[in-house]
Amino acid sequence: MKRVALLTIGTVLLAASVPAHPQGPLGRRMQRFRSDVPLILIRAIQAQPTIRYTGTYTVEFRQVQPPVRHQEYITRDGGRYRIDFPTDSKFSGQVIIEDETVRLYYHPNTNEILQLPPRHGEAWDKVAVLAVDPKIRLSVTAGEQIAGHKTDQVVVSDLSGNVVQRLFIEPGSGIIMKRQLFDMVGSPAGYFEFSSIDLNPKIDPSIFKIQRKDAKLITPLMQLQRVCQRRGFSYRFLTTGTGFQLEGVNGRKFAGIEGLVQTYLNGKVRLSVYQLKAPIDPDRLKQQAGPNQKFFSFQSAGETIVLIGNMPEKNLEHLGALLLPGTAAPASKL
Repeated sequence: MKRVALLTIGTVLLAASVPAHPQGPLGRRMQRFRSDVPLILIRAIQAQPTIRYTGTYTVEFRQVQPPVRHQEYITRDGGRYRIDFPTDSKFSGQVIIEDETVRLYYHPNTNEILQLPPRHGEAWDKVAVLAVDPKIRLSVTAGEQIAGHKTDQVVVSDLSGNVVQRLFIEPGSGIIMKRQLFDMVGSPAGYFEFSSIDLNPKIDPSIFKIQRKDAKLITPLMQLQRVCQRRGFSYRFLTTGTGFQLEGVNGRKFAGIEGLVQTYLNGKVRLSVYQLKAPIDPDRLKQQAGPNQKFFSFQSAGETIVLIGNMPEKNLEHLGALLLPGTAAPASKL
């Protein structure tokens, strides 16, 4: 499941340089920015729907063990983008295509295309909220020379002055050339940074399609069924009737216990569902849930089920009762 984890890492760190939805929440926020928002950040937000570029960047994410670091090639044309990997990368040959409606991830070893909900518009929306959130402070200072371009630096801090991220923005285009994230104690949590970029590229629109004969289209539910079978977990999921859409699944330990995690999204609300092979101490749950997150857990068929999300516990309990067993359809041919 490393390929799905890669998608998540890219989304977190590339939120500042990927497609936005100007008619959705982002568009509404453009009308109500705080009066103290730096002009350079407004420039970056408003430029998103039409930005075009090709480039190479490095991604590092330190909130997993071992830390993940790799290089990616990106082609961006407004709301469409494509990611490729260097030939010496362990991800070589894999291709990611995304627009406002779908995210497709081609894996050459299995000749499969993993179909996922789009992620980057939602991720960019979280960056745009910096312009309206009263619980943060924004300041501007000198940036760095990045990929041959001068940048301005936006420093994002909490109300106590703790720096949580730094954005390095190329003022002419509004592209965020570098983004740094910091954890609760100020240590680096991750970053992305361009090493080269073309701000006026010629882009062939055909590259935003995956055309591979006999490739199998794998939905998130099919992926979930595979992981459950391989790891010996019961196959359960939330139906789309709940409003939540399954984004991905990963085998992962939770508080030191072997398990898997399903990630769902309903608008701006994210939900994590853990299936564990042993009971868990409630105090450990509180530690794992993090700030502003609630949790609900219960036992079922010899497993511990844990739901974590930014919503009332009664809502989590209701969703827990709807985690239904089921079967997935066979893979489709494109």
